[in-house]
Amino acid sequence: MRITQRSSGPVTILDLDGPITRNDGYGEVKATVSPLVQQDDTRILLNMAGVSYMDSTGIGELISVFISVRNRQGKLEIVNLTDRMRELFEVAQLVKVFELFDDEATAVESF
Repeated sequence: MRITQRSSGPVTILDLDGPITRNDGYGEVKATVSPLVQQDDTRILLNMAGVSYMDSTGIGELISVFISVRNRQGKLEIVNLTDRMRELFEVAQLVKVFELFDDEATAVESF
């Protein structure tokens, strides 16, 4: 898992690249988001265009990160899910938890 951080105004965008599984990439999203939350940088957009696969461990990590951000009165959104990942989010009912966007500009504006 490779995570690149950039900003668009007050929004921190994290570009995720690689699978998020128990054996590959687990803990990296949380390790990247935790210091941001500690600094009250709580407008976070996860760009998941590069995530081709995620198992239940990865889902758990995203939910944990979401809760951490929300507990600090922040907002975490997701953009650019692949078709396969969107299907996973729908089956797991994560579409009821996360705000999902297909377009980065629209996602940034929603903050």
